[in-house]
Order: sequence, then C-alpha cells, then structure tokens
Amino acid sequence: GTTCARVGCMPSKLMIAAAEARHHALHTDPFGVHLDKSSVRVDGAEVMNRVKSERDRFVGFVVEDVMAWDESKRIMGHAKFIDEHTVQVDDHTQIRADRIVIATGSRPVVFPQWQALGDKLIVNDDVFSWDTLPESVAVFGPGVIGLELGQALNRLGVRVEIFGLGGLLGGISDPVVLQEAVEIFGAEMTLHLDAQTETQLTAEGKVQVRWTQEGERGTFTADYLLAATGRRPNVDNLGLENLPIELDARGVPVADPHTMQTSIPHIFIAGDASNQLPLLHEAADQGKIAGDNAGRFPNVQAGLRRSLLGVVFTHPQIATVGARFATLQAQYGERFER
Repeated sequence: GTTCARVGCMPSKLMIAAAEARHHALHTDPFGVHLDKSSVRVDGAEVMNRVKSERDRFVGFVVEDVMAWDESKRIMGHAKFIDEHTVQVDDHTQIRADRIVIATGSRPVVFPQWQALGDKLIVNDDVFSWDTLPESVAVFGPGVIGLELGQALNRLGVRVEIFGLGGLLGGISDPVVLQEAVEIFGAEMTLHLDAQTETQLTAEGKVQVRWTQEGERGTFTADYLLAATGRRPNVDNLGLENLPIELDARGVPVADPHTMQTSIPHIFIAGDASNQLPLLHEAADQGKIAGDNAGRFPNVQAGLRRSLLGVVFTHPQIATVGARFATLQAQYGERFER
C-alpha cells in the first residue's frame, strides 16, 4: 500500500518541484526579473535529502495506519494459495477464509538483456534512494514514469536521453497530439522514440547505449540506465495454479471491473495486482469495492467507478480523459473520425 508514497507519484512530484524551481530561475527574463543565471546552482545531495525526507513522512502515515491494527490481524510473510479457501504464509501460518482479497501490488519490468549492467541498472524505486544526483542517465521507456523523471532530471542539470520503441510518448495515441508532444519535448530533451539499441558496460563502469533509428546511429554513455518500461502485477508466486481461476494472457486473474470479483465468486482482486488501471485513485476505488463486496458476499454490488483519467506531470502536462484514441479506433475502425 505504499507504492505511490514510497517510489511513485509522491516522491516523483518532489523531484519535479525541485526541477521546476531551477527551470523557473533560469527563465525569469520574460517577466522583467533578471537573475545571474550562472549563480543558479543545484546541490544534488540537498535535493535528494528533501525528496527522501518528505517521502519517508508520506510513507509513515500509511505505516502508522497499518500498525494501528490489532497485532493478531497483521501476519508477515509470503502468502500462497493452497486451495480456494486456504492460504499458507511461509511455513508458520495457515489461514482459512470464506472470502479473500488479492491486493499484492506490482513491480517494475526489467528486460533480461539489461541484467549484465549490474548496479548501473536502476528502476524508479532506486532513483528515490540516491544520495545525490548523477551526471547522466539513459531512460528506457518514454511513458508516464520515464517522461516525468526524464524531464525532471534534465531540468536539474542531469544529461538525459530517452529511448523507446514504436514512436509513442507519454501514453499518447492520437497522432496529431503525439506529433505536437514530440516536437515540444524533443526541443528540450534528446528523444529516440523508435530506436534499436544495444547496451554494455564500459571499462570505466559506465553504461554505453548504441542506438539506430531511421538510418541514423549514435552512442550515449551514462552513469545509469533507468528502466521505466512498465510494471508487472505481483501474482506470479501466489499459487494461482492451485485454483480453478480464470487468468488473462499475462497470468492475472480476470475480474469484473465493477465488483472486482474473479471467476471464483468469493475471491476478489484490487489495485495494481488487477492489471486494470495502475493508478493510485483507481487502486483506492478498487480496494473499497473489493473490500465492501468481500464483506457483504454473496450479496455483491457494483461500485461507483470514475471516468478514465490519466495525467503526466510534465511541462506541459499531458491529460487523457475517457476512452483513448487507440481504443476508439480499434473499436470503431473506419467509422471512427477525430
């Protein structure tokens, strides 16, 4: 329950706030405020100290709530299904329940070919544990996380290049909006949005990225490779193979988005684990719906869901409301017009 506060939306906004402070200080002239730009200095250690301090404060609120529960209700360990009503926690506790809610969250996706980079391979979780800012970062994944962190680091004076496949940026699928976004962000950062890449460690312990895109070739050497290539639901070690439960192509239990009920009526799933909408407000809504229906089972009822809303906290910001362009195009084909 601390992904957002610990390694997600909250600490990233703290880093973005620091980046905006420097960016504004460097662009005051149009307002008639003239500063000595050479005096604008970023202390990476101070930036990260504030990020971590506030991050720990945010996480503390969640931890306090959990620790307030009766100790007998807090069981620590790895839980695994034995059957539809029984969960084994490590080798010390077996729990039998009439209703069960799966809320195991998600983890970053890291491609196998990057493992050879060792500790030079990082995910967003690692960024918020830095003691100071690096000199350079190669960001793989131009989605929400990659674009937010990439721009923030760039504005804090870190050399950043962003790599992707398929030409997408910030989750935008409308081609007109996408083209505009590529031009705007490309004017500030180096983007390789449809590049073939090879990575290796140099003798100096740096990450070397060799890229090819539309006939052009190049090399970028960085202190770290930041993998921002999505997140995976934490359901692969839950013993789901012991259940007659319907799974999707990624091995995630299929659930009704209005009740969060899986194909096994008394088992519910919520949050990032459901692989439906990995957003904090959606996870909170799903948790309320799943918990309420688990409590009232078998008299489940549909919960109130929001219109699909997604925001990328960059400058300029990117927002999507309702069905996305690609979804409408796939659904209506030639009948769909912008």
